[in-house]
Amino acid sequence: MRRTFSAIAMLLLSSAFLFGCAAQQTRMAPMTFSPATFESGKYQPRVNNALFILDSSMTMAMEGSGTNFQDAKGVIAGINRSLPPDLGFNTGLRHFGLHSKQMAAETELIYGLARYTRSGLQQGLDAVKEAGGNSPLAAALMAAGQDLSGAGGKNAIVVVSDGLQMSDAPVAAKKLVDAFGGNLCIHTIAVGGFPQGEKALQQVAAASSCGSSQTAASLADSGAMAAFVEKAFLQRKAAPVDGDDDGDGVPNSRDKCPNTPRGEFVDEDGCSLKLTLHINFDFDKAEIKPEFKADLDRAAAFIREHSQVPFILIAGHTDHTGSAEYNQKLSEARARAVRDYLIANYGIDGKRLLFRGYGKSRPVADNKTREGRYQNRRVEIVCCVLPPE
Repeated sequence: MRRTFSAIAMLLLSSAFLFGCAAQQTRMAPMTFSPATFESGKYQPRVNNALFILDSSMTMAMEGSGTNFQDAKGVIAGINRSLPPDLGFNTGLRHFGLHSKQMAAETELIYGLARYTRSGLQQGLDAVKEAGGNSPLAAALMAAGQDLSGAGGKNAIVVVSDGLQMSDAPVAAKKLVDAFGGNLCIHTIAVGGFPQGEKALQQVAAASSCGSSQTAASLADSGAMAAFVEKAFLQRKAAPVDGDDDGDGVPNSRDKCPNTPRGEFVDEDGCSLKLTLHINFDFDKAEIKPEFKADLDRAAAFIREHSQVPFILIAGHTDHTGSAEYNQKLSEARARAVRDYLIANYGIDGKRLLFRGYGKSRPVADNKTREGRYQNRRVEIVCCVLPPE
């Protein structure tokens, strides 16, 4: 009888040894996660604050392949490498478990909340080195509520866990979501491939209508990683709605003069394309004085440069001396003299130069003074107009 019992014991020990060796041989390497790439400047944060909760309990190091803890850290690192660096939102990292070497409490905020930087979040992740203790996800969720309570705005919590030994977590998640009044989305990422753990994490995510639940394995591909990161953290910036309210051909976003009158030609800033020069005349004269040649040179250069403008108005004016009828004819003569000068000396197409006389009806200075009357005896070269009626 003793001999039989000894034989059975030896058989069991041998089987256990062989099973252990087989388990060591089939132990899998940690998963790798290909980061996503988002075009700079095209996205803005969907949330104001994002808090990662990492399961660092005993089951993460002992169950399944034995790489669950590394996989959990790896998927958070992959998300971190995928986030655009210019988002300007807040991030934090909390973990739960109770390994005697690294924790004095069952859950601990190890990084943040702080303005997001890729290096800052990675440093927090690197600081979690051990896994041990129970799996108090419910306590970690409630502590996360305290982390986020003073931050304001919209929030996201991402739980990375094997989902084991946390039957009270879905209830805690529901209380947390209710406390934030719809401003909290919970996303869960399951590692280890445990059906009961994945189910528990699905229930945690279901506490928020905007949450999601997936496995770490499903995020290994960069395309899947991109889809998750965008759903949880990002939204594409809306294309600017750019009209042209004043119809000048310059979109509103670039229009520095948004109320340009219809029909006026404008520069690249949407402001009226204007050249107003005053050519003054002696009393009762229509002869152009040599001192105004530089002004006429400038007018000719402007007219040539803006060949798209079909008409330039040359407007003649007088002072108030004399009758209205006489001054009307004198103002027309002055305008015609400038027009003829531009045609003769600069080869400008006369069809583009319209001249009009306005007599003494539009003074720009005081007719009671000698200097004022001189200023009123003028021709203005005015750009840019449609043909006046």
